[in-house]
Amino acid sequence: MPVVVAVIAVLWIPGAALASGLGAGRWPAIALAPVMTTSLLSVGGIVTALVGVRWGLGAALFWVLVVPAAVWGVRLLLIRTGRRPWRFAAPPVRVWELVVGLAVALLITSWVFVVATVRPGNIVQDSDTIYHLGLVRWMLDSGSLSSLTADGFNNPDTMPFYPAAFHDVAAVVVQFTGAPIVVVDNSLLLVSSALIYPIGLMFMLNTLVATDRRLVLLAGVLSAILPYFPWRIMVWGALWAQVYGLLLIPAVLTVYCWGLLQVFRRQHWGSAALLFLVAVPGITLSHTSATFGVASGAILFSVAVSLSHALRTSGRWRWLPVAGFVLVGILGPALGAVVAPTGMYTSKATPMPIRKAFAGVVTLWSSTENAKQFAGIAIVGLALIGCVALVRRGGHDWWLPATAVVFFVLGNAVYAWGTKYIWPFIWPWYSETSRVLAIAGVFLLAMMIVGVGWLLSLAQRMGRFGIAWTVLVAAALVPLMVVQLGTVVSMIGGPYQRTGMWGWITDSKAQALRELSHQMPADAVVAANPWRGGMFLYLLGPQRTVIPTEKSYGHDLETIAAGLKNVTTDPEVCRSVHRQQVTYVLTGGTIVEGNQKWYAKYAAIDEVSEQGGFRQVAAAGQYRLWAVPACQE
Repeated sequence: MPVVVAVIAVLWIPGAALASGLGAGRWPAIALAPVMTTSLLSVGGIVTALVGVRWGLGAALFWVLVVPAAVWGVRLLLIRTGRRPWRFAAPPVRVWELVVGLAVALLITSWVFVVATVRPGNIVQDSDTIYHLGLVRWMLDSGSLSSLTADGFNNPDTMPFYPAAFHDVAAVVVQFTGAPIVVVDNSLLLVSSALIYPIGLMFMLNTLVATDRRLVLLAGVLSAILPYFPWRIMVWGALWAQVYGLLLIPAVLTVYCWGLLQVFRRQHWGSAALLFLVAVPGITLSHTSATFGVASGAILFSVAVSLSHALRTSGRWRWLPVAGFVLVGILGPALGAVVAPTGMYTSKATPMPIRKAFAGVVTLWSSTENAKQFAGIAIVGLALIGCVALVRRGGHDWWLPATAVVFFVLGNAVYAWGTKYIWPFIWPWYSETSRVLAIAGVFLLAMMIVGVGWLLSLAQRMGRFGIAWTVLVAAALVPLMVVQLGTVVSMIGGPYQRTGMWGWITDSKAQALRELSHQMPADAVVAANPWRGGMFLYLLGPQRTVIPTEKSYGHDLETIAAGLKNVTTDPEVCRSVHRQQVTYVLTGGTIVEGNQKWYAKYAAIDEVSEQGGFRQVAAAGQYRLWAVPACQE
């Protein structure tokens, strides 16, 4: 609980101060605070590294306290000189709906996390977990939170870019609290899902849609109902960077869209422009696919608003904005295809009967269980109702269903054609179906909320039967939520609770690694096969693992993996060992089921022995600890 409170404080206090200093009212400042803080820390990490200053507590305090204070200082100075600063005045929200909606969202999401993860320090048993956890420690050890070199954790030779805003936030919370990285990351995922996402949806629907006032409350109640997002990719990968980035989409998109509306209405748009410009680095450095999601929604909204404006007004140039936004919509993806890196995509086609494909689409690719199938159909049906309600309103409201359809079609097309053609828009790094459908889920859920709101609004036309109708709609939502939340708990709980051959770092492995950590100096560097769980020593003790993940690359790392057992006879291996200061080797531990094919890549680590000059110094559980012998380069 204290760590959750610390995460909330880090995300909201500096962010709300910065947003309000840039002109946001109280409600917009609350909604925008997380992305503002994310921009502060991610940009701050880059700037601090570029000027050659090591990131520490002083740097963190500068970016979260001094910078917002400086912005407020400028604002107060403008006020004292008699000028009227810009102000972002979004439509007001009813406080009781906001509070009740967030309370329900927090209650439901907390229940999911408690039941599924079992304990705050539990580690999700998936391949990328060590990367997301280890990167936070690497940032603190190296004194750099810069996304420009963040993948140096994985690839020390090239130090490439990785969008690491999620890890920046986690690192700062660890700095302030001293809490274990695993607990901080799990708490950040909880807060993001339980608060950032529903607040963003409330902000978007209340500002841009507002078909009725129920949408704010419904956004909180229904924010956790869609298994595909955020839950699926939270444990599949695990894709924490993308989860965090996509959760920011509603708030960032709303700032742009409301600012554009102010432009067409000839109202003050300066504050919206400033807020949007500050928000862009935060969401981009969270995950580039989130930027693509915002850009797609923004372009469609721009086309819709400019078209509506052109149809209502007269003038020679009224169609120019429409043409401009359409051109951006065409050139944007084309440019993305040119400048984005190429590589890790799935281009293989998946033959599928049309009936099966249709069933998959209308059930959101649920399992074959009838209850889940019907729940998927119900969600799609409610989203379609929301789509019809928005289109019938006329004006520019068709942008929301159009954006949902774009990503829904892209995500489902992956099953037929692979991800080759959408790769440029969702990197880094792998293009998979779940990544695309997760973006679709953000807009699909918004349409579903509108659909439920429209059904509830029918009560106003039913006279004395209105209350009965409201109760009926609410009662129908209960089994839908029960089924969906049951699916979510199962989806999250499975990866968090895997054991035996399916576990990357089981409780028994973790205990053994902790015991062996006590047998080494704190500054020891250890070589371990990353497919056997030994790399988690980096989180469980003060020592460093020379090969941090199964995706790590670099000359020395590959040389050690291929030849460590021959260190006393191979000068090249000896040089790599000396450069990396490797002093211990960890062997043993089971390979995660289905990954035995990778044994050969790290066989030279697993096969060290006394015959090669290695000396066993300790053993615990499945693992054996060896001292690296002296060698000649």
